[in-house]
Formats: sequence, C-alpha cells, structure tokens
Amino acid sequence: MTDRRQRLLDSLVEITAERGLDHVSIREVAAAADVSIGTVQYYCRTKDEMVLMAWESLAEKIILRAMGGLDRSGTVETVKECIRRVVLELLPLDEPRSVESRVYLAFAARAVISAPLAEVQHSLLGKLRGYLARAFAHAKDEGEAAAGLEPDAAAAATAALVDGLLLHMLTDPGGLPPDSAVAAMDAHLDRLLPGNP
Repeated sequence: MTDRRQRLLDSLVEITAERGLDHVSIREVAAAADVSIGTVQYYCRTKDEMVLMAWESLAEKIILRAMGGLDRSGTVETVKECIRRVVLELLPLDEPRSVESRVYLAFAARAVISAPLAEVQHSLLGKLRGYLARAFAHAKDEGEAAAGLEPDAAAAATAALVDGLLLHMLTDPGGLPPDSAVAAMDAHLDRLLPGNP
C-alpha cells in the first residue's frame, strides 16, 4: 500500500472516530491527509468508494491483529486461553482499540443499509466465527468443552458477546468498565470450556 493511500485511510478513520461517518467527505479527508481533492479521487471517485476502501482495510487489520494474538507467547496451554486472547484483542481495552472500535461500530451500523459494507461485515464476522468454531471443536475433541457444546453455536454466541460488550463499553463506559467486560467474557468461556475434569 502506498504511503499516500495509507494517509488517506488513516485520515478517514480518524475523522470517523472523532466525529462519525456523517462528517467524512472527500474534501475533509483531503484536508486531514494534507493532499489535494484530486489525489483522493485518484483512489476513490466517491465518498462511498472511499468508505468501502477504509472498511475493507480496517476489517483486514482487525482480523490480522486478533489472530496475531495467538502467536505472542509461543505456547498456549489450553484452547480457552487461545480463544480468550483473540476475543480480548477485539474489545476496546486501550486507546488504540477504543478508536478502532468506534470506527468499527460506525461502519457496522452503516452496513445495515449498504450492501457493499454489509459484504465486508459478513466476511469479517464469518472469519471470526469460523476461527472460533474450529477452536471450540478442537476443545471438544480435547475434552475441554462443556457437555453438549455445539461449536458453531458457541462461536456465534461468543462473537455476539464480543460485539455486545464492545457496544456497552463504548456507549456506557461507567456501566461496563474494562475489568467488568473482561470478567463477563471469562465467565462465558468458563461455562463453555470448563477444562478437563
């Protein structure tokens, strides 16, 4: 990716995080990136194309970072710990992830009425649910899962819990501080993956 294109994406993300998608325009992004309007239009002819490009880039970044959480320690003792690392990477537990989460919510909300954005959202959530389902299936094979656990259902519930926690942490931070969100996720995983008896 060129430095100029990355500056445009970073500027769009910054505007979205601070003021929302309604304030994103080719003119605003050009000014924030310190480039001409023509430069923005070289990459994207319309605001919709620009937003789609940014959403695709952010979705890829989210998945790569979350999955990268698996390789940090070199060894993972249990499937539960592996899943926990992934899902906690997706929560706004620090400032960079809070910015990313605000932008994620803005794009996800717009995906309700935009088919191209919905396609990116579907792909992002599909990758997350697919990883989680494989991990839960492995836990089941290893005897770490609760009796009767269905990997696909557990994956869907866990992905939905991530989005729910993210929403509450951003919109009601006093009602759901980070330690409470982590505790809620830990309790959920403890129910699904109690470990070997």
